[in-house]
Amino acid sequence: MPVFQLGDISLDIPPENLGARVQLALERGSFERDEARALARHFTPQDRLLDLGSGTGYMACLAGRIAGGKAVTGVEALPDMVEVARANLLRNGITGGHVHWGAAVPESHGSPHVRFAARKQFWASSILRAGDKRYRAALEVPALRLSDLLRETGATVLTCDIEGGELVLFETDLPDQLRLVIIEIHPKVYGDAGVARVLDGLRRNDMVYCAKGSVGTTLVVRRIGTEA
Repeated sequence: MPVFQLGDISLDIPPENLGARVQLALERGSFERDEARALARHFTPQDRLLDLGSGTGYMACLAGRIAGGKAVTGVEALPDMVEVARANLLRNGITGGHVHWGAAVPESHGSPHVRFAARKQFWASSILRAGDKRYRAALEVPALRLSDLLRETGATVLTCDIEGGELVLFETDLPDQLRLVIIEIHPKVYGDAGVARVLDGLRRNDMVYCAKGSVGTTLVVRRIGTEA
C-alpha cells in the first residue's frame, strides 16, 4: 500500500483510492499545499477544527498535531475514504479525533440523505448535480447539517473542500465561535454567479476576505473584528 510523506505527516492511501493526479501531487509535495499553508498560518493550539471533505485526513492530521486529536472533526462522504482518514490520524499518533460519514448541508436541505457521485479519483467526488453522468457510482449518504456540526464540535476554524457543495452551504447561519474559514471555491463548477453566491453567504455571516493564506481558488475568510 503506497505511503507518502508530507513534512512530518505520513499518509497511507490504498491504490484503488489514489489516482494518478493525486499520486503525482503527493510525490511532488504539492498535495493540498495551499490549504495546508493557510492552516499552518492561522490555526492555534486553542482552536478546534471542522474539516469538510476530509479525504485522506491530511488537514485533520495537521490540525491534530497543533491542537491534539480531540480538537479535530472531519466529515467525508465516501465510506472507504472515511476509513482512510481515520487510519491516517492514528498512523500519525493523533487520537481522540473523529471522522464522520456524510455530507455537510445547509438548513434548507429537506432530506436525511444526499445523493453523492463517487468518481474514479476520490478528490473529484461530489454531491450529485442534475445532468451529471460522469461517475462510477451514485451513493446515498447521510446529510449532516452544518449548523449542527459546528454546534456539536465547537469549531473555531472550518476547512472546506467539497467540489462545489459549498455553493449553498453558507446560506446557513454560522455561530459566533467560528472565527476563520479556509475554503476552496470551484468557479468551473458554478461560474461567477456561484462564486458571488458563496461569498455573499460568508459576508452575510460577517466573514471578510483575509489576504494571509489566500491564494488562487483557496480563500481564507475571517470574522470581522478578529485578528488575521
